[in-house]
Amino acid sequence: MLKFVNIVDYSRLFYGDSITEGWGGSGRPTYDQYYAPLGTANYGIGGDRTEHLVWRINNGEVDGLSPKLCVLKIGTNNLGSNNNEDIARGVQAVMDSLKMKLPNIKILLLGILPRNNADLTARTDAINVIIRSADNGNTTRFFDMRDTFYLGNGQFNTELYTADLLHLSAAGYQAWAQVMDPIFTEMLNSA
Repeated sequence: MLKFVNIVDYSRLFYGDSITEGWGGSGRPTYDQYYAPLGTANYGIGGDRTEHLVWRINNGEVDGLSPKLCVLKIGTNNLGSNNNEDIARGVQAVMDSLKMKLPNIKILLLGILPRNNADLTARTDAINVIIRSADNGNTTRFFDMRDTFYLGNGQFNTELYTADLLHLSAAGYQAWAQVMDPIFTEMLNSA
């Protein structure tokens, strides 16, 4: 078993792929303003898929931590090789692994963002319908930021994305923080 070394016991985690990892890049000013002062760790890794997060969790990455809240954003990298139902099962497996290792954690599950084109956006919408059912109104909440990033009819809010229409610009991270803040704050205050 791989042993991860956790130097600080963070009370909040961001978990996910390159979009989450981007809080340390173009999202850094927003992260430093809103999340770093709260004792938040960013566990986003570019290219990660649901199965990678399950592996990381089950192989010691969160051992010794006791976070109150985890913001989970995962699934976009599974679109190339998994069907919608398998992706939703993978997201559920990540949540199950987190809850097994961290039984007192609250999870704010974010919907997969619209991306690249209308076909992939339709798939993210379908997956989000499935994973929305994980919301129990208490320890697991679902939040979909779709309407902030997608204008409809194949039109994206391009100011919020980088040129690939997948990763977020600095304005995208600012928008993410603003739209997520009410539910994030509510969950944090009830933890």
